[in-house]
Amino acid sequence: MPVDHLRRQSAPLRDLAHRPPEGPEAGGAQPNPFPSGPAGALHTFKRDDPVPLTPPSPRSPAHTPIGLGGRRTPTTSGAMQIAVGSTNPVKTHAVRDAFAQNFPGRPIDVSGFDVQSGVRDQPWGDQETRTGALNRAIAAAASFLAAHGRQPDFAVGLEGGVMEDDLASQHAHIAGLGSQVQCFAWMAVLRCEPEATDLQKWGVARTASFELPPKVVALMRGHAGRPPLELGDADDAVFSDVNSKQKGGTVAKVTKGLVDRTLYYVHALHLALVPFLHDETSVYAPV
Repeated sequence: MPVDHLRRQSAPLRDLAHRPPEGPEAGGAQPNPFPSGPAGALHTFKRDDPVPLTPPSPRSPAHTPIGLGGRRTPTTSGAMQIAVGSTNPVKTHAVRDAFAQNFPGRPIDVSGFDVQSGVRDQPWGDQETRTGALNRAIAAAASFLAAHGRQPDFAVGLEGGVMEDDLASQHAHIAGLGSQVQCFAWMAVLRCEPEATDLQKWGVARTASFELPPKVVALMRGHAGRPPLELGDADDAVFSDVNSKQKGGTVAKVTKGLVDRTLYYVHALHLALVPFLHDETSVYAPV
């Protein structure tokens, strides 16, 4: 993706950045992330609605550089430059670890940017969640360009979401099944190297999924007349924690520490990076 292309893309990003706040930022109620509940003020996506991929806006040109192994690598060096559409340390560390393992021996410089996902604070379903990840990668690339005057080598978006899975109706001949709310996340990796015009541009992969506790789901739906909570806030309430989404996350709570959020993301990032590991054979080149 040439620099001029990202510069052209950054114009609508700047326009979006100056839009008046909506939903919770404007004092409105938090939208219900479940289609069975009332429609929220921020977005009106339904489970099967198409969710357009529109570039979100960077919230700030400021970013958080994270050097591999604690080393701060200048952006003018030969290090691989990775832009991440989040400043959450769990996400930036997961990206750093995944790239370091997939490109051993190469210096890695990861910069996190506070950007908008372009979807609800609590995405519902695969499509909306994946759109959030793609939007974050695009906005991270534009933010890096604005901050450094050059494009990164890769831009990464990570977005967590939930969806309801009615196992009872899908497998009516099996007793004991019910409806579950599953938790998962999408990873989107964008190759920004201008010379890679004939190679795969995107790598996209999803984490494994797991069932959320009913108490957490109840708070996310809006329990006892209270406004619905995001997953991280519901976790904090149920597990008596503070800001758990920037620590082990839901997956660490329910697995009792066997899988933490960083490791959970790293595995999916390995899969999202697969198309970029075969440039010498071009097996992932467009045909």
